[in-house]
Amino acid sequence: MGIARYVNLSFVAVGLILYVILGGLVSALIEMFGSSANAQVLGSNFRVSHVVALVVSAVVAIQLRRNERIHTWAMEVGNELAKVTWPTWKETKSATWVVIITTLVIAALLGLLDLIFGTLSRAFYA
Repeated sequence: MGIARYVNLSFVAVGLILYVILGGLVSALIEMFGSSANAQVLGSNFRVSHVVALVVSAVVAIQLRRNERIHTWAMEVGNELAKVTWPTWKETKSATWVVIITTLVIAALLGLLDLIFGTLSRAFYA
């Protein structure tokens, strides 16, 4: 797939994420006016609030895609990401192990220092 397809998919993803966020928000706002205002549209799980959230998120995603400045910026980001040399799976695993071991060593050192200073503090203030 080309860069343009990934960029267009990212606009769809933004719309879907916005739909998920707005679905709960609009539902809570409509419930403030009474549960009868949030009537069922398609089954028990698709209500008026979901329709409103779907329409708003679709309009926002389309407007973001049609905005020349935002679309150009997204294409530039996609082109730059295409130039990145991503690490191999072996490099990723070894780097992850380095991070895990370093974190454990630092945690052990901080725990040891806490034990030492706690013991000294109790001895000094006792």
